[in-house]
Amino acid sequence: MSGWTARASTLVVGAVWVALAVPLVMWAAAQNSPLAIAFAAASALTWISGGRAVALWLRASSPQRVPHPAPGARPDRIALLVCVCDDLDAAAVVRSSRQDLPVDVVLLDDSREPEVMARVDALAAAHGWTAIRRPERTGFKAGNLNAGIARLRGRYDAYLICDSDVVLGSGVARVCSAVLADPGVAVAQAAPAASPGRSRFARYFGPLLATHLGVTRRGRGAHGVTAFLGRGALVRAAAVEDVGGFPEAVAEDLAMTVRLRRRGWRIVDADVGFSEDYPIDYAAFRVQLRKTAEGAVEFLRHPGRMRGMRLREGLDLALETALVPVTALAGAATLITGAALAGLGAPPPVWGMIVSAVAAAAPLLPEAVRRARSQRPAAGVAFALTAGLLYASTTFVVLAAVIRTALGRRATFWVTPKRRSRPGAITAVALLRDEIVLVPLLVVTAVLVSGSVAAAAGPIVPATLAALFAWGMLRLPTPSDVHAPPTRRRRTLSARRGATGVAAVSPGLPRALTR
Repeated sequence: MSGWTARASTLVVGAVWVALAVPLVMWAAAQNSPLAIAFAAASALTWISGGRAVALWLRASSPQRVPHPAPGARPDRIALLVCVCDDLDAAAVVRSSRQDLPVDVVLLDDSREPEVMARVDALAAAHGWTAIRRPERTGFKAGNLNAGIARLRGRYDAYLICDSDVVLGSGVARVCSAVLADPGVAVAQAAPAASPGRSRFARYFGPLLATHLGVTRRGRGAHGVTAFLGRGALVRAAAVEDVGGFPEAVAEDLAMTVRLRRRGWRIVDADVGFSEDYPIDYAAFRVQLRKTAEGAVEFLRHPGRMRGMRLREGLDLALETALVPVTALAGAATLITGAALAGLGAPPPVWGMIVSAVAAAAPLLPEAVRRARSQRPAAGVAFALTAGLLYASTTFVVLAAVIRTALGRRATFWVTPKRRSRPGAITAVALLRDEIVLVPLLVVTAVLVSGSVAAAAGPIVPATLAALFAWGMLRLPTPSDVHAPPTRRRRTLSARRGATGVAAVSPGLPRALTR
């Protein structure tokens, strides 16, 4: 698809959105009801999210801008910085260290468990690597990076950022260093994909990571917008110094993207990839979603930090960050108001609800189409339905996180569990604590506001989906998995020198897919 055709397709998407929104607004006006107006507004927000996902999908197929580096020297001295926090994957680190170019491996160990710390020391000693620990664990991953870089200052031209579960392709350092030959480029970002899953959950949903991020990155790249993902990237040491280090926030990747762009540094996608773990089960998936939602709201509460960016880039980052919390709120509002209207004898138009469902599922369509083509049409349909139910079942995880953070609670850095949750009713109840607390309150509020008992169906539907998913996923037999309670480490920003948490999200899909 040519660039002109991609732009025309984007305009067509916008025209379709307007063509659908106008009759919905007319219907709401004819009802002369606050519930109908709220339903129309919530539906329109969901349609915006879906429309953007479709537009990015169309633009992703247009010819991509190939960077032509200006003449300059490639970084010669490269340090592979591996961030560890009680989650050492020794095999992944060893594989990542096997680069085409010489790299010095430095393990930045923030672990608290003595057993893990001993394993880190043994791994470093076995391979002649360096292990660095800091006396005070503040600032989350960014604080860990800053402390390590402070110890290494002046010794390296660039840092290859890597997490413990990341496996870098052997050519990442070589390809990314060629991109950094352009003196205006601060970051050469490799493309992520999910590692072969260690559980059925990860194996089934994991491929969505590469498909979704591939579409999003190419689509945004067609607009000239590229983001630092926080791992799988070669970062110029001079650029880190110029911006004062990594912002010590929950999502240092988005915050660093903003900081670099404000100083005029460029971020470029490199034609090379890496793989990383996908959440091992439904419980781990919910933990990542909670972190994503809290960080997104925290960022939106401080829009001034994007001051000084180009308008187009600032709007893109703000919109992308807002989509997950906004669509969660919109989805819940649509369910509640739609159920209330039906109970009052004035149900919303069926076509509007169908459009909302399609819009909500739009970010899943590229992966569904890929499976339909590579396997069979039924596989694509099954994935779209299953993944759609998966995200619908997490409505109240996101909603609770949005409410808590919007009311002033600081974002929390949640470390995703690496082991499967134990099956059983007690685990399921603990997993559904957001639904147990929030759903009764929403049910009562919906009934009181609408005057209709039918409005209770709005909150109950996604809560029931969550309960079914939790129970079904916990009972899913996976002999290869390691069954152990998920370790959940939370670090609140209130205890970290008053820093502010930040997170980025992909349109319609949480950053849980990307981190």
